[in-house]
Amino acid sequence: MKASEQSGLPLEDVLGKVHAFGIDAVELDLEEALTGTEAMKKRLEAAGISVASMYAFFDFGNNPAVDPGYAFIDTAAYLGAGKVLIIPGFLEESASQEERAQALRNMAAALNAICDYAERKHIRVTMEDFDDIRAPFSSADELLWFLGQVPKLNITFDTGNFIYRGEDEQEAFGKLKDRVIHVHFKDRSLDDSGGEPRISTSGIPLYPSPVGSGCIRIAEILQLLKAEGYGDTLAIEHFDAVDQLGYMEQSAAWLRSRLD
Repeated sequence: MKASEQSGLPLEDVLGKVHAFGIDAVELDLEEALTGTEAMKKRLEAAGISVASMYAFFDFGNNPAVDPGYAFIDTAAYLGAGKVLIIPGFLEESASQEERAQALRNMAAALNAICDYAERKHIRVTMEDFDDIRAPFSSADELLWFLGQVPKLNITFDTGNFIYRGEDEQEAFGKLKDRVIHVHFKDRSLDDSGGEPRISTSGIPLYPSPVGSGCIRIAEILQLLKAEGYGDTLAIEHFDAVDQLGYMEQSAAWLRSRLD
């Protein structure tokens, strides 16, 4: 959607270009998909592009009702996604220890119920290292807590988000690798390359970057994935980039050169 807005090209033309770059699947935001689910499905099918995963935001910490999560799984099933990414909620820094503990229990309970429902739909549920200080799952150890509470939960490993908390992405992979079923190849630039930066917890601006052009050790992560026998989707992400289509082309070319 954003690439279409930035380039002025119709979405169908953008999808055609994306497919020509060698990209054969996309990830969908639930809110965007719900604005025209059937039309979205037809556009993707016409372009020869499948749905690798979908993602959605919830507030299970404060509202643990799981029906919205079930509806999300139903939408993902309709669009043919085999995996989903759930952002289960945020906690304000002002929350007390008791409030925080209760919110985490609510999130885990909701995730357990959704994982059971998704399993019946042949969909796997994941969480990722989300780059927001309010996310109680922005580090590898916080994700490990959720994995311990939710046995059917898996990990979408985002290469570019661990730096937000000052973590080493390779060390984080070592902790989470047994539950990684999806990968976001996201790079970051420490130089102002255009686009809106994400300010890390240490105050460092992290700018969007084409994969392979920034400071994240993408090539090393790729080797670790190969060593683990990972053979699933390698998604590329360029949130807040000023030229999403151009970044996609560069990132896809870099990945193809390493995979070939």
